[in-house]
Amino acid sequence: MVSLQFVLGPAKMDHRRTMVAQLVATLMAKPQDQFFYLVPNHIKFDTEVDVLNRLAQAFGQPDLYAQTQVQVFSFTRLAWYLMKNEAAYQVPRLSAAGIDMLLYRILQRHADELRLFGGEISQTGFVTQLAREINELQTANLQPEDVVQLAANAQAGDLQAKLHDLAIVYKDFVAATADKYLKPADILVQLNAYLRRQDLHGTHVYVELAGFAQLPAQEQGIVTTMLEQGADVTISLMLDHKVVDRAPENGTLFYQSGRLYYRLYQYARIRQIPVSQDIYAETPRVAPGLVALDDFWRGQPQAATGYEEPNTNVHLFRTDSRQTELAQVGRMIRAMVAKKHADPADDYHYRDFLIMTRHLDAYQTMLAPTFHELEIPYFVDLQRSMADHPLVELINALFDIDAQQYQYRDVMRVLKTELLMPNINGQPMDRQAYRQAVDLTENFILKSGYHGQRWVQREDWQYFQLTEGDAGVETDQNAEISRQINLIHHFVAETLPPFFKKMRQAPDGKAAVTLLVNFLTSQGVTDQLLAWRDQALDRQDVRAAAEPEQTWQTFCGMLDEYVTILGAEPFEITDFLALLQAGFEGASYSQIPSTLDQVLISESGMVQSQDHKVVFMVGATDLVMPDRIMTNNLLSDVDKENLQPTLSSLDGDHYLNDSAVVQLGDESCLNYLAFLSARRHLFFSAPLKDDQETDLNWSNYVRRIQRQFNLREHTYLGTPDPTNADARPFVGTKRRTISHVIQVYRDVLTTNTDRNRVGAPLQPAPVWVWLRQQLTRDPQFGELARQLMAGLSYRNQPVKLTPASVEALYGYQIYTSISKLEEFYRNQYAYFLKYGLKLRERDVFELSAASTGEFFHAVLDGLIKALRSDQIPLAQASDQQLGQYLETVTRQILDQPQFTILTSSNRMAYLQRQLINTVRQIAFAIRNQSKLSAAEPKQTEVLFGNVGKEHGLKALDFQIDATHSVHVRGKIDRLDQIQVADQSYLGIVDYKSSQHKFDFQEAYYGLAMQMLTYLDAVLHNEQALVGSDQAAVKLAGALYMHIQNPTLKPKDIQGGFEAALLKKNKYKGILLDDPQLLEHLDSELQQGNGTSKVYPFARKKDGSYSGGRAASLVTNDQLERLLQHNSQLIIAAAEAIFAGEIQLNPIRLNDKTTALQYSPYLSIMQFDAMLAENAYRDLPPLSAKQVLDLLKTQKGGENHE
Repeated sequence: MVSLQFVLGPAKMDHRRTMVAQLVATLMAKPQDQFFYLVPNHIKFDTEVDVLNRLAQAFGQPDLYAQTQVQVFSFTRLAWYLMKNEAAYQVPRLSAAGIDMLLYRILQRHADELRLFGGEISQTGFVTQLAREINELQTANLQPEDVVQLAANAQAGDLQAKLHDLAIVYKDFVAATADKYLKPADILVQLNAYLRRQDLHGTHVYVELAGFAQLPAQEQGIVTTMLEQGADVTISLMLDHKVVDRAPENGTLFYQSGRLYYRLYQYARIRQIPVSQDIYAETPRVAPGLVALDDFWRGQPQAATGYEEPNTNVHLFRTDSRQTELAQVGRMIRAMVAKKHADPADDYHYRDFLIMTRHLDAYQTMLAPTFHELEIPYFVDLQRSMADHPLVELINALFDIDAQQYQYRDVMRVLKTELLMPNINGQPMDRQAYRQAVDLTENFILKSGYHGQRWVQREDWQYFQLTEGDAGVETDQNAEISRQINLIHHFVAETLPPFFKKMRQAPDGKAAVTLLVNFLTSQGVTDQLLAWRDQALDRQDVRAAAEPEQTWQTFCGMLDEYVTILGAEPFEITDFLALLQAGFEGASYSQIPSTLDQVLISESGMVQSQDHKVVFMVGATDLVMPDRIMTNNLLSDVDKENLQPTLSSLDGDHYLNDSAVVQLGDESCLNYLAFLSARRHLFFSAPLKDDQETDLNWSNYVRRIQRQFNLREHTYLGTPDPTNADARPFVGTKRRTISHVIQVYRDVLTTNTDRNRVGAPLQPAPVWVWLRQQLTRDPQFGELARQLMAGLSYRNQPVKLTPASVEALYGYQIYTSISKLEEFYRNQYAYFLKYGLKLRERDVFELSAASTGEFFHAVLDGLIKALRSDQIPLAQASDQQLGQYLETVTRQILDQPQFTILTSSNRMAYLQRQLINTVRQIAFAIRNQSKLSAAEPKQTEVLFGNVGKEHGLKALDFQIDATHSVHVRGKIDRLDQIQVADQSYLGIVDYKSSQHKFDFQEAYYGLAMQMLTYLDAVLHNEQALVGSDQAAVKLAGALYMHIQNPTLKPKDIQGGFEAALLKKNKYKGILLDDPQLLEHLDSELQQGNGTSKVYPFARKKDGSYSGGRAASLVTNDQLERLLQHNSQLIIAAAEAIFAGEIQLNPIRLNDKTTALQYSPYLSIMQFDAMLAENAYRDLPPLSAKQVLDLLKTQKGGENHE
């Protein structure tokens, strides 16, 4: 006889035991009848195993049991079982991704009719949000005409506009899918229709809802249809009393289950379906302490007073961080699994543990490293989106390349998916070699700024490297880098443009999809996905192995749906991509547990199986327990409240999802169910602070439980107390325990080295000494433990290189520029990093100071060489001649690859004009200076030593010992010659992009050796420079010229514009204090006195000369001493380098200027002036006179240090 039966009881009771007992009794009485046991899909597998085991026990067949009359299903699985041969069930499925695509197309088609939704089409996530709303309408049993009626009855405003748009979209959606596709929501509609055609007498249905509280309208409809068609229905509800006369009030503990009871009871009463006497589950399924918690939470009289003895089944602990919290949970799990009991049934397995929190986001990144280190198998029971899979990124980036014309980021996005790779000799390129080539290509792109049509040009790209002193030199290494770069360049150029061209020519959607799939397949994308799957299987990572296939299958499924829906329509790439994106936003991976015995990690808002022995409620703070309910629906809570009168007037049962207010009222029940998921032990835990060091508080729920049961709160810190003899909270796996042993000994070391500490040295507790001994002797982890322990005595102080390392890095001969040795004197360790290990920052496409300097040097070099080639003295060049030469040379320079940046954008074109104006002004300034001086440019870009394949004058060679030597090279920007009678003077000019002067102090300390080194090189090559028939050459001096286009104020030009420019471009540096030389350097001072407009000296009234405060005039003896000291510095640096010296010794000048201010190596050096072993090398300030006096008194080349 048809009847409705309720099985009631609180969460502490074993509802399933009662349900199965009822099932067994009926099965024994009516063995030929059909039995269905229905549960939520989420726990279907576990429930099926448990129900069959209970049946086996009941029928006395615990070892082997089979049952054909009883089926354990979810509602959707029931639909498959009953309708798998029905025509309606054979209709093609429409996936969530397909629904999103179809809705996107409908929105486009009705964009002009829509009041609100039309402007939201392009908003990320809107289509998926709309799909959820449509699904809610369907699960509420609302038809399009119902939505039209709701819109008609709504007041004018946003709600009416929403319903108007929903009605249009919903109607078109239903029309587009009716009898063509089976959507998830349609399955239950079809099942209901199928059941209405069946005679269900002799069918017994058991619906287990004890683990959760809600049943959607569609599923309620199926239950009521079963009743109408003659089935006996038994429903278990988490409810401790019947609800017959009136519906429960929102906010009560069992509101949801009470409301369901009331609805079903009233349905049966109205239709005169018999309702049997309620049965109450009476057997507790949980430990006594959890029974007490259940009574307390429900407000039972026996729980009205507190407990004197602590509850032994409920536990609390706090930790200093979420990381420590997870680690402590893991350690507890390991300890409980490791402990063996007299009765094996009391033992714990990993599958007995459930870790829950309201939202896993805060713990997501910590789960894998924590549980992997603790060697605990685990399964995160949450859906993961496919949107971030490399295949999805490949598709998006692939079409972005075409849409955005080969922008750097889009091309790199494609290449870095590693799904499109070149073939070498018919085989996919080696992955490591490919990554190396892509990295080099990316560096080159960032450096050169190539984009757009550069990617599809047929010509090879030419790799060049501009390094200090080695500009533009082609090397074998550069050639190899060019080869790898062009491998990637030509792969892109030969692969993508033909594909894009075909896609643009595709006549319809079907043709385009066919092209896309064929392209991906022919390019080996599917092979790469299969390779990833196989690699994951080799690692025994089942979850990762499933992802490539699932993503590809989802992608192909979306393409099939696209072809079916839109395949005959004209193909629009933009719409196609938007549809794919919308589809992938709604796609997620099917979860596959990698093993049966693993810890389950989930969220407390999800339905959980009730067979876990131990539950950890982590993150039990007042921020999430109760939760702050946020709704993100198109129909707001206010909208739903306003719709309720009209919904009630419609025929049938229509229940929209609960509002945030109702959901907030359910928080107490939701957490109650989570607490009582445990059978033996319930642990609450929470961190004391969050990641931003904000204090966190216990949930009020937990506080109430703590007070009621007199629970003791334990606190666990991430770092152990060295003196605490109880190390158990920090003992886990050997690898994890090593970390804590290191922490203990680090704390001991830090405490004992504290200068302010008094008393006896701190000693670790004996247990930590024992753990250290065991771990350092361990066969598997001993080497790691010893290595980490040795790190405790680490000092941030580089160790001197061994002779073998020195030889490997530098060989026996050092070929260097002087700037490298200046780096050595600034900080030895920086020299080692930059020139020993050759670490450098990645070049980027920018106009740096080095680039502008290179441009100025190149133009001035080309200008002077062109004038000399045409035998035009610089001083005699007219303005017109000089301008024409400048224009020709500048054009040639700009054609060089390193200066392509100056034509890359309008902004760069503007900067190019500024640079040209600057170099033009400097060229005219040099010409005007030449008119006043006897000095003439003799050579420019004078190379001494070898740079790559270029050979210049003799290098400066220094023999360090029998086997080691150093060879200094360089390039002098300009060499000037002054001929006075039979005496030749040679002086050097160095172009600088900023103000420079000769700093005697820095020259003395080895920080500014360039000018003296260049002067020394001139001396060593005097015959090559002036000829052997000339008398001995004297050095005129070393001067800096600031390359600038100066800004002049009105007061600056009172003495004339040309004079003002000469003054702004005045040389700075040192000159030989030789009256014969100085007299010819500035013709304006030959007959009078005053300050030179060109050079850094003045002529006094008595005819003598002065260098002024800059001390720019030095005697021949002083210059010789400076040169000798400079040579000693070179030798001393080389000796230290060959000796393996790499001290971390950055200099500091004047208490503010340091060698670390602009260093790119700070993260490597880890320099900390607060550490005893790290200190700046303070250099005492010295005036020019002090330096010259020191050099005069030094004997035998004593080192300045």
